[in-house]
Amino acid sequence: MKRKPYFYSLLLALAFIVFSTNIVMAKPRITSKVSSAPTGLTASGITTSETTLSWTAVSGATGYKIFRATPNDSNYVQVATVSTNSFKNTGLSAATTYWYFVRAYNSYGTSADSTHIKAATSSVIVQAPTKLVLGYAVYYYSGDSSSYNSMVNNSTLINEIATDTYTTDGLGNITGLVPTSQLSYANSNNIKSLAMLTNNFDGSIAKTLLESPTNRQNLIANITAALKTNGYKGVNVDLEGVYYYDRSYYSTFISELYNALKPQGFMVTAAVPAKTYDSTTDGWSGAFDYAKIASYADQLVLMTYDEHYPGGAPGPIASIGWVQNVINYAVTVVPKEKILLGTAAYGYDWSSNGTKAYSISQCNNLAATYGVQIQWDPVSQCPYFSYTDNSSIQHTVWFENGTSLAYKLDLVNNSNLSGIAIWRLGLEDSNYWATIKTKFNK
Repeated sequence: MKRKPYFYSLLLALAFIVFSTNIVMAKPRITSKVSSAPTGLTASGITTSETTLSWTAVSGATGYKIFRATPNDSNYVQVATVSTNSFKNTGLSAATTYWYFVRAYNSYGTSADSTHIKAATSSVIVQAPTKLVLGYAVYYYSGDSSSYNSMVNNSTLINEIATDTYTTDGLGNITGLVPTSQLSYANSNNIKSLAMLTNNFDGSIAKTLLESPTNRQNLIANITAALKTNGYKGVNVDLEGVYYYDRSYYSTFISELYNALKPQGFMVTAAVPAKTYDSTTDGWSGAFDYAKIASYADQLVLMTYDEHYPGGAPGPIASIGWVQNVINYAVTVVPKEKILLGTAAYGYDWSSNGTKAYSISQCNNLAATYGVQIQWDPVSQCPYFSYTDNSSIQHTVWFENGTSLAYKLDLVNNSNLSGIAIWRLGLEDSNYWATIKTKFNK
């Protein structure tokens, strides 16, 4: 009988141990709760009509509610519910300030607000006017169709043509083969047609012409008659090789031409040698007073090509630094809206046998024929290559193409010039025009 209390005591102790162990070993109970408020809310990719919100993902969140207000940090409305930690808000108004905050939610409820932020949409972007494109067109013999075909194929990108048609002598008489097909197409397709006037690069012809009031008036009368007879909209004066001491006479001629043609509704434009400063005694550019010429011209074409030329040393047709320097000077004396930057669509092949001119496609084909890679000069931003012909003569070729043109069109845009003047239609390729379309928003 004395063992019985001990037995009950033992059972009681064991029960206590089991009960205590169950308390210690039991899994703790999970306390469910609402998600915490999102953090790191930012707005990016802001345009005139949209912005993208993003924030740090919240653990345990089922999704997020986006709230928006305008124009102040009040009167919010819920605009979206998303399951990811970003949201693109579209359909916004331009130049408007919007306020945002985000809440996380799950089955237990919705969090407090995230930080409130604001995002101001951009002002309405007014598309910059497209730049003007003038293409010089040639018609050297009956059936010459290269410029005509180029104009037709790229008519939506061309605003004006200047036909290399008339040559003057010292007395002011003009001759030339009129490109009737070019003029007819241009006039029927909203492309202004200009009659280009040259002097065969002959300074003596220019001297006889410009120094004589009678000869100047004869030329003006002949130009006027040619414009009216053939349906031209104006003239492009391209007298080159003018002696520097005929500077004042050249300016006088341009003023007389302008005063005669402008009242009749004709445009007066002039092509001038490129220069980086004004030297009145320079043998090539001294005769051209940019400021005076521009005051009597609707447009001034800067002939920013032939930096390196036939008969000279090989080099870029128009290095980017040189072109920039020409522009830097020109805009100090000529209104930007009157300046057309001359652009080349050709290249030169220099060798001991002389220099040959080629179109862009011909330059590419030449490199392919001789199995050489076309190189890129990062300084001038122009393409070039060298090859040895079948007679073991070394050649160096520099040319312009769509890539080098792109850098020059950037200068036109950055300096807000009026546009470009291409020498010449029929030498360019499809990449050349693709660059114009892209850079000029055409």
